[in-house]
Amino acid sequence: MADPTREGPRPEEAPEEAPTIALRSIEFRSDHGLLKDCKGQSRWKNAGDPCPVPEWTPEVSAPVSISMGRNVVIRLGLESGGDARAAAPREIRAAGPMGLSFASRNLVPGGGPLDLSSARKLERRIQKIDLTLTWSASGAAMSPRTTSNVVYVTMGRPQTDRQHVWQEDGVTLKRMDTAVSWIGRLDTLDPHEIVSGLLFRFPTYTLKPSPRVPREYHHPTYLNDAGGAWAMTEYVEETGECQAIVRLVRAMLRQLGIPGRTRMIVVWGDPNVGGGRRALSADLEEKPWAGLDVTTTSRGRLWRAALVDGPVEEGKTYPASHTRMPDGSYSPGLNRYEACLEFSHGGLTRYYAGGAGVFGDVQQILSVFWGLIWFSAAENDGFRVEKIVAVYRPFGGA
Repeated sequence: MADPTREGPRPEEAPEEAPTIALRSIEFRSDHGLLKDCKGQSRWKNAGDPCPVPEWTPEVSAPVSISMGRNVVIRLGLESGGDARAAAPREIRAAGPMGLSFASRNLVPGGGPLDLSSARKLERRIQKIDLTLTWSASGAAMSPRTTSNVVYVTMGRPQTDRQHVWQEDGVTLKRMDTAVSWIGRLDTLDPHEIVSGLLFRFPTYTLKPSPRVPREYHHPTYLNDAGGAWAMTEYVEETGECQAIVRLVRAMLRQLGIPGRTRMIVVWGDPNVGGGRRALSADLEEKPWAGLDVTTTSRGRLWRAALVDGPVEEGKTYPASHTRMPDGSYSPGLNRYEACLEFSHGGLTRYYAGGAGVFGDVQQILSVFWGLIWFSAAENDGFRVEKIVAVYRPFGGA
């Protein structure tokens, strides 16, 4: 007979479900918030939709740009699961490259978005980082275990105040990736060294169109509505006009927030001013008509003044600028002016001539050219040298 005072078997308790924390989104709060065209549909144009926010979800991984020397600040969208009795305060951690790590304390699952700041600041270096983070949570399983976003580290906030005026202004993924690639490899934070390094990529300029460059880019001027001079980065060996080189360099500086004052100036000589030996200059964007536009009439022929980049002889007729001649050489090029980037930083102003060198003052820039001439028009865009006004480089070549 059974003992009525003895307890019967207890029903088995349901096992606790393991607590989980699901990562639903990551928003980069320290992002500049300027990147566009993450789908890459606009090529070099300043166009396209803004890159998505939040920058990471299970379906999306978008790039961001952040200034060097700053903490990476992120906002997590979380969702907790599992047994409610196990939902005690926990800590979430993330470990990434270059010592970048994140940690929370006294986290209450289900308590809303969580803001985290990296334990260290971004290295003071222009670079592209694959920010792959490995996530963990104390007392819970974290899902997913890893997330990845590309981070472009700039020198400062990109400058975009002229994007409705200049084709090259405005931040896009293609432009940002190119600027970081070009400037990052220079391995310097000295703004003047950065400008010099960029200019070095174009040791010469050209006035002759290249069939290798798609017509939509209007080589060698790169005056177009397809992103302006940015396309030069795809056709470096074809180079371009001096003003196009200057516009590209300025665009890269502004894309990465490089400090310094920039002006695009033009420098020329006038036969009526100092015998053509005095350098004149103007801001090209304030005075787009600036440069050599001086004319005179002699014996019923119209003469124009121009800078010439190679030796010429009075009375001789030459083919159009930079045309290959029978002996294999090229005809001298006629120039209205030399375009320069006037760049000032740290109390120092220098003049970076597109495809022609670096100078300490405007007067020196005339030495880029062989001399100043009066010329008249000839057939097939050729020119006849009517008079040599001044010679700046008597022993220089084309």
